[in-house]
Amino acid sequence: MPRKPAPAAPATRKRRTAEQARSAILDAAERRLVAAGPGAIRLQEVAADVGVSHPTVLHHFGSREGLIEAVVVRALDSLHAVLLATVRSAPEHPGQVGAMLDGVFDALVSGGHGRAFLWLALSGYAPTVEELRVRSVADAVHAIRKERRKLAGKKAPSAEDTYFTVLLPALALLSMSVIGHDDDPEGPARFRAWLARLIHGHLQEG
Repeated sequence: MPRKPAPAAPATRKRRTAEQARSAILDAAERRLVAAGPGAIRLQEVAADVGVSHPTVLHHFGSREGLIEAVVVRALDSLHAVLLATVRSAPEHPGQVGAMLDGVFDALVSGGHGRAFLWLALSGYAPTVEELRVRSVADAVHAIRKERRKLAGKKAPSAEDTYFTVLLPALALLSMSVIGHDDDPEGPARFRAWLARLIHGHLQEG
């Protein structure tokens, strides 16, 4: 009589530190958010994606809402870091401003942040302008701007003017990152180049 095959051993979960598990859960939840919106973030499915138990996800985030909030905070932290890094490069001419805008746009598109923020807005989880931390980026720009005008013997610009100058491209790039451009694939790049010249001219004169 033929011997029955032995039952397959149950799949073993990868051993991770608490921080690694938390990061992996956030990665999985963010992928679902970018692909299909907040409704796709289901704790049991996220847990299965990562290879952890449902209680493990609850242990780290408390609830589905807690997980979504943590995903949003991490995405905002990542985008904020990109913004500050590009601002602190202190661009001197339109080409450098254009490169800065390209870097921010790439972060919104390739990282899926622009699409994620759109999904969140449509689902009632939209981050505010303050949560996007535009003000802190504007403060960094303003400090550079004041120093340069001081060295040039010119009057310092108003903080509000700098804030609006930063807010304009932030909102424009966020919008452009979620709009399709199949009819003109090079259109976004031309728009960023035009916007860079506009911003550079204003920062130089204003």
